[in-house]
Amino acid sequence: MKLFLALFRRGLVYWLPLLLLAAMLAAHLVIPLIFDRLSLFAFDIYQRADPRKVAADPPVVIVDIDEKSLNEIGQWPWPRTILAKLVDRLNEAGAAVVSFDALFSEPDRTSPRLLLKLLESEGVGEAGAQKLLTTVPDPDARFAAAMATAPVVVGFELAGSGGRPETAVKAGFAVVGARDEDPWRYVDRFPGAVSALPMFLRSVAGNGFVNEPSDWDNVVRRVPMVLRLGDRPVPSLAAETLRVAFGGHGYIARYAGAQADRSFGENTGLNAIEIPVPAAHTALRIPVDSAGEVAVHYTPGNPDQYVSAADILAGRFDPKRIADHIVLVGSSAAGLNDLKATPISPDMPGVEIHAQLIDQILQHDFLFRPDWGPGAEILFSCFVGLLLILAIPRFGALPGALLAGAAMVGATATSWFAFKDGQVLLDPVYPMTVVAEVYLFSTLLNYRLTERRQREIRQAFSLYLSPHYVAELAKNPEKLRLGGEIKPITVMFCDIRGFTSMSESLVREFGPRRAAEELANLINEFLTPTTEIIMNHKGTIDKYIGDATMAFWNAPLDDPDHAKNAVAAAQEMRAKLAELNEGWRAAGRRTLNIGIGINTGECSVGNFGSHQRMNYSLLGDPVNLASRLEGQTKAYHVDLIIGEDTATLLGDPNLVELDLIAVKGKTQPVRIYTLPPHLPEAQDFLDRHARVLAAYRHRQWNRALGLMDDPVLATSEMAPLYGVFRERIAQMQAEPPPSDWDGVFVAHEK
Repeated sequence: MKLFLALFRRGLVYWLPLLLLAAMLAAHLVIPLIFDRLSLFAFDIYQRADPRKVAADPPVVIVDIDEKSLNEIGQWPWPRTILAKLVDRLNEAGAAVVSFDALFSEPDRTSPRLLLKLLESEGVGEAGAQKLLTTVPDPDARFAAAMATAPVVVGFELAGSGGRPETAVKAGFAVVGARDEDPWRYVDRFPGAVSALPMFLRSVAGNGFVNEPSDWDNVVRRVPMVLRLGDRPVPSLAAETLRVAFGGHGYIARYAGAQADRSFGENTGLNAIEIPVPAAHTALRIPVDSAGEVAVHYTPGNPDQYVSAADILAGRFDPKRIADHIVLVGSSAAGLNDLKATPISPDMPGVEIHAQLIDQILQHDFLFRPDWGPGAEILFSCFVGLLLILAIPRFGALPGALLAGAAMVGATATSWFAFKDGQVLLDPVYPMTVVAEVYLFSTLLNYRLTERRQREIRQAFSLYLSPHYVAELAKNPEKLRLGGEIKPITVMFCDIRGFTSMSESLVREFGPRRAAEELANLINEFLTPTTEIIMNHKGTIDKYIGDATMAFWNAPLDDPDHAKNAVAAAQEMRAKLAELNEGWRAAGRRTLNIGIGINTGECSVGNFGSHQRMNYSLLGDPVNLASRLEGQTKAYHVDLIIGEDTATLLGDPNLVELDLIAVKGKTQPVRIYTLPPHLPEAQDFLDRHARVLAAYRHRQWNRALGLMDDPVLATSEMAPLYGVFRERIAQMQAEPPPSDWDGVFVAHEK
């Protein structure tokens, strides 16, 4: 089980990103709508960057009910007599077809039927009103008559409610495909239609819906060529316009199973609508999706494609612009609320969308999303995702970033050139999202696991090296080399007093094995808290030498208060030992005494040793002096001796000068100090102590002896020190020092 867990944890860098990749792949299959929506933004950018080329002589002309027309003729809707005149002018100019992107579902406001009700409401008798109105021409009849003499297409709107369940269908659909399949299953269905007046429908050559549904962000990207009114398929205004223009009598709907199209056992719905062109013995083939929609490949707005309706009515136009052209009548006026957002324009007139669709059908320029597109996107994402999952733990984040970047650039470039050169819509967003997610997750996971391993390594090495040094190496690995730097260092040596005699006593009492265990427990119980104290005061443990500890300050990290921190650590170590001794004494165990020596000076600190094994330590005379000072604590009956340079940095007025001493192996004397744990009336004691030292150094032996008998000194915790000076004075009285003696005590023992 432990082996399994270890292998599982080791494989987390692979398993967790693999699960994320699987989730992303499943999401494309389960909730494709989210990624389809995201891909729309990329396709919009493509259309703006490389729109469909504008034809030199666009086959579609838009007769625009613009602001100019509204100002000249009046508010919309215009009287039908004016529209009849517009149809006549366009027909006379030779328009191939005239299509109205407008609804004529209500009678004209000036029609006799409406005026009859108005006259009756004003008190005119029914007979008189009817007699009067027989002399008034019917504008709706005039408009219907004009449309009957020209190839005109009108529109209707499919609605969820409020419409009639049927409208006049001028051309039906023949279907070609697999037997027993329903080609219309994915085509949107509406229960009703807001349609033109029956008299208009009897006169026109075509009748198509004007619906231009927008996507979730209110942008029109796809336009249906066919929808359903109830269960009956009905054509769009664009489809009817083309059919009438080319003299066709119906449509052919192709779906899976038609000729070379294969369904692979599934009903995939429509794939093409064909509009016959009898004169050329061919047909316009319009690729559609399963819902019968076409992705509009937009061109930039072309002002030359527009002609103001006012100019047509006034005869201010060149008939050549109309002759043999498809004419769409619609409005660009903002007040008529027929402006829609498209990928290339935030306010394109709805009539222009119909015109753009007809243009691209005639140019046979279609954007299409192949059936294999989603599969290719998933396979590409899976392949790159697996490469990243394998590469990042082995080679690191930077090579992984290069791979991910190359994959994302490749996906974008493939998608762009597929659009630009082949009008194929391949989604770059989904592969980029998968690659980015896998890269970020895998990199973050590897970073977290690496950080955890580094933390574990640092914790492990902190048991052998200074935690500060380990942290410094983790931050700056280049420092892990042989060599050192010269800097001021405060060094501490701490030694357990009488350790050898204690060991011998324990062996005699308990025997070798139990004595070793007892000693080990005792030392560990002492070293653990004192080591923590040193490190808490920014110290670095250099080494343990049996029962002794060597530590230093101001390396590897700079510490401007290194001397103060070292002495503060010593003070806390004293207090901790007193606490430990109390507990050991209560438990009937042996107690410990220690000696601490602290000194400051310029040392060489760094990595010393060999290329095979090195140790972060320090070298220099101040180190040796600190060791000698620790050894002198026994001679002066104190547990702490502070060197002169350290004392200078402390600036502590409570420091007690012990002596002027030349330690063994040194000729240069140094002043040594201590800090007694408890000194009542410290200043008074320090003054009296200073007088003792002055008398001693001036060879005033009797005065010095008398001063040491002072009750303030004799009863203080420094009293054992004065016993040392009494012995020295007695010896000097018996054997006077040379005449040049300057008060320096030369130590002959470490």
